[in-house]
Amino acid sequence: MTCFPQFSTFVSWLSLKSTAEKLFIAALATYIFFYLPALTAYRGAESAMILAFVWLAFVSGRKTGLRSLVIHDPLFLACTIMLGFLALARLWYSSSLPSDIEPGTRETRYFLKPIMVFLVALGMGVIARPYRWHLLLLSALGLATYFLTTIGTGYWTQAWAGKRTDFGIHNAQHTAMFCGAALIGLSCFTVRIVTNHSSRWHRVAIPLVVLTFAVLTFVFISAQTRAAWLGILIASILALAVAGSLVRKNRHRTHGQKSRKAIFFLTLLILFGAGLSGLNAPERIKTTFSNHDFALAPYITLQDHTTNPVSSHGVRLFSWRVALEWLKERPLMGWGPGSVDDLIDESEFFSDSFKKRFGHLHNSFIESLIANGLVGTAILLAMIVWLGIATFVAHRKGQMPNDVFIFAVSFFGFWITINLFESYALYTTGHYINAVTGGFIYSFCIQSHDEEASP
Repeated sequence: MTCFPQFSTFVSWLSLKSTAEKLFIAALATYIFFYLPALTAYRGAESAMILAFVWLAFVSGRKTGLRSLVIHDPLFLACTIMLGFLALARLWYSSSLPSDIEPGTRETRYFLKPIMVFLVALGMGVIARPYRWHLLLLSALGLATYFLTTIGTGYWTQAWAGKRTDFGIHNAQHTAMFCGAALIGLSCFTVRIVTNHSSRWHRVAIPLVVLTFAVLTFVFISAQTRAAWLGILIASILALAVAGSLVRKNRHRTHGQKSRKAIFFLTLLILFGAGLSGLNAPERIKTTFSNHDFALAPYITLQDHTTNPVSSHGVRLFSWRVALEWLKERPLMGWGPGSVDDLIDESEFFSDSFKKRFGHLHNSFIESLIANGLVGTAILLAMIVWLGIATFVAHRKGQMPNDVFIFAVSFFGFWITINLFESYALYTTGHYINAVTGGFIYSFCIQSHDEEASP
């Protein structure tokens, strides 16, 4: 991984690409960098990527072989099947749903967003493979650029005072999602960042990594999101388990190499802990988990009267319990994407104040069950299962480096966990993280099988 490749080398490499490939690469870089700094540019880049992809895969791809790679890829096939399901289901909904339940076109498109995972993977793993790590770096630079532009807005002062702060990223849960994903990535790739450079960079890299850790953790704590903490816990357990397993398999490494890495990580943890102590982190974390009492009894059996839960866990548990009744009515095809808001408005179990405040179910998986039923959700779950299988196969065949494998497993744990408590599938924040992170991981799975692990 080289952060600053020679410009002449990049220009020479780019000159060998076709016009469509250049457009795709430019759109991919814009898509990755501009989501937070300039949302309009991100949306335009998404459309440009799709158009360039269609040309590259289905027009010029017949000669280059890209068409064959695309149409035989399991993830792309699953996305195609999902498109067919949504189109047929739309016809079914028009003749079977009550008149006051109307699926939304925009929400329907949201369930096609997994295709962006494939497009990003194709860009990073095939079209712009030599610059895969540089494209990933753009996502970190985009996040850093956004945070720098929020200085002076009052967010940082509010966070320093101990108040829950979202830094303008939709709400605090979405801010915690961004920072949690970034912390997992930084933890997994720290050794790569520090050691794969010149000695001059080495002296700069360690303070930079420590500072980045401190800032991300401060923002993460300020978001005060319990689901994100649970996600980080699950990710940490998985990362340690996988790392331990890999260490046992690689005992041939010299003791000196292991000692240097152990000393580095120990130093990093000491500095990191000292920084957190200065930020009064223990008290902030305690506040996040001590706000509400927890009880399941009121949510097991639905009452005959309307209910107005006030706690965050109460809102989730009660809406999930009501959603179970909706699923029983239409288990196979669901009620259609975007129908949850109408279902809540028509439900007798929710109070008027609840209906004004909430229009989704705070769970991506239940959201999919209500929208797409068991059939559509099975297709989406098949994509997740395939991503997991492809990750293990790529690592076993030597296509995926160890640190990327650890990152993949820990991020999957984090992502699945937090989606149990928030409907990230309905927001562009979730689409972006899913596309960039999932695409980066899958890019190691779609490169040619005879290629060794990328550096």
